[in-house]
Amino acid sequence: MTPERAADLTTRWVRWYTRRLPAPVAERRIDEIRADLHDHIAHERACGTSDRRTALSVLSRLVRGVAADTVWRHRVRPWIGDLMKTIAIAVVVIAIGVAAMAYAQEDDSPGLGMIGLVLILGSIGVTARSVYRRRKGAGRR
Repeated sequence: MTPERAADLTTRWVRWYTRRLPAPVAERRIDEIRADLHDHIAHERACGTSDRRTALSVLSRLVRGVAADTVWRHRVRPWIGDLMKTIAIAVVVIAIGVAAMAYAQEDDSPGLGMIGLVLILGSIGVTARSVYRRRKGAGRR
């Protein structure tokens, strides 16, 4: 494999994880990674490193950078859609919790009532945390 092919694979990964982001943000990230790859390959060639070793180095950086790319994506992702999904899921889980508590009272099942209460409180807590984190993150922009 050539270093250029490894760089192409890396660029494809960047295009994939920047999909559905605002175009200027995605293009800036792609350009940043392309420039970094170009510099990396040029440096390795200037040092006399073989193409095979350079390609492996680029692929290694790709694999090691996946976690950082995911964190970056999470930081810049538009938050409105995610918040709506969180709220919708919370409403469904709260409804299940309410149904479990109602059924527990009729059937005299304290364990089922406790599960319903945990579902309700957990959903409220996760939703409140999501709203707080999203608003806190929106203030940075």
